[in-house]
Amino acid sequence: MSVDNSGGASFAKIARLVSANLQRNKRNLLFSSIGILVGISTFVFFVALGEGIKTVVLEEVFIIQQLEVVPKRFDVGAFQAEGGLFGGPQLDDRTVSQLRGVEGVRGVYPKMKFAFPARAWGGREILGKNFFTELIADGIPPELVGAELSTPGAFADLDAGPISCSADTDCPDGRSCDASAGGQVCVKRNCEPDKLDSRGRPTGTGDCPGTSYCAPDTKRCEAPVPVLIHPRLLELYNGSVHTALQGSKGSASKIPRLSKDALLGVQVWGTLGRSYLGTSAQGETLTRRFMLVGYSDKAIGLGATVPIGYVKRWNARFKGEDAASEYHSILVETASNDVVPGVAKSITETLGLALDSSHEDAQRAGLVISIITGIFTLISGVIVLVAAVNIMHTFLMVVVERRREIGIMRALGATKGAIRLMILMEAGILGLLGGIAGSALGVGFAWIVDYLFQTATPDFPFKPETLFGWHPWFFVVGIAGAVLFCLVGAAVPALRASNMDPAAVLTGQ
Repeated sequence: MSVDNSGGASFAKIARLVSANLQRNKRNLLFSSIGILVGISTFVFFVALGEGIKTVVLEEVFIIQQLEVVPKRFDVGAFQAEGGLFGGPQLDDRTVSQLRGVEGVRGVYPKMKFAFPARAWGGREILGKNFFTELIADGIPPELVGAELSTPGAFADLDAGPISCSADTDCPDGRSCDASAGGQVCVKRNCEPDKLDSRGRPTGTGDCPGTSYCAPDTKRCEAPVPVLIHPRLLELYNGSVHTALQGSKGSASKIPRLSKDALLGVQVWGTLGRSYLGTSAQGETLTRRFMLVGYSDKAIGLGATVPIGYVKRWNARFKGEDAASEYHSILVETASNDVVPGVAKSITETLGLALDSSHEDAQRAGLVISIITGIFTLISGVIVLVAAVNIMHTFLMVVVERRREIGIMRALGATKGAIRLMILMEAGILGLLGGIAGSALGVGFAWIVDYLFQTATPDFPFKPETLFGWHPWFFVVGIAGAVLFCLVGAAVPALRASNMDPAAVLTGQ
């Protein structure tokens, strides 16, 4: 057997020898590579599982890139007090300006809750009967969620100011283009509202076109107030409320599960300034229609979210001007997750503001997930390391068995480097195949777990479509790690094989 040590021919011959050696020792190599396969599949599975859980927890339950600034609370005996009376800064437009100046902040969005009682009723068209409830709501700037909605401009405050037009078609439903006010603007049409029931509630939307309705107090066509709800609210209904009502008696047991698409465009009535628990101390009540236009994780967790302009005007009407200038919280969006700690420190220490407890909860949740993922990744690494030791032992045995063959190759002119390359190529191919098979096994096992999770567990709030989050680098690291550990395991046998004295081997010494 001659060995050409020059250029590609030499490499091609070595490659053929490697292929023949792998075929000849495939049983021993197969058993030694099981550890690599198990280790890589474990690594891919648990890293993807950790990434998937982190995505659900930190992007849907706790949104780590969003910080919510709240009034600072102070303990006063057995009670807690908020805000300026006890020295804490108020949340107002000045605070918004300060937060926009913090380095790393991408956007600042004030939020304001209803400061007055309100109630809502409706739902007959989808639930079969009207339901009545207290109306809990807050307001956010429309620009915070503009990019999330499928219909641009659906979440807009149409009463914030005049709407320019050149024809009636430029105006929202229920308005016409009028040039009598020193310029062409959309004005609300006069209308005749439907009769009220015995409790003073409208029985219909009147004679207004499209989605508009006739407001009983103004007798003009009004656009329904756009509403967003948090996805968890629908999940809570489908996962808990619907299940509980199915076990009840009467018509409530027949109400259906609800889908996101079916709810879009649904309108309900709301009475502002009066609820089932009380009435506002000032201001005459208003009756308005509310229409669901979308879903957003920026919406209040339990209730409805409307454009903040409506809430400011209503708070001023029912509570006074001060209630229309103070925000209940301010949402701060950071440029990236990396700057969150620095932004949080600036908010709490430099500006003296407080953060909602969800920020600490998100940090703790992220830390727990990272620790658990790290532990399982470490276990995977230990498995692969043990496999590397096993591979080293296997290749040492192979070198002993092929001692005479290696001696003949050396006698025919094979260099030490060629011998080392041959052994390392065998190990590298073994690692490559083991890494690919291990990655495939990890994906397959993940698919089985996902299938069992979706089919065997009932719906619950935040139930994800998958438990796993996949990134290409998982497989790159897994396969590269398998090759690396196999090369490390074969390094000592390759060095021993290349150092054999051909004369001693051939003479049996």
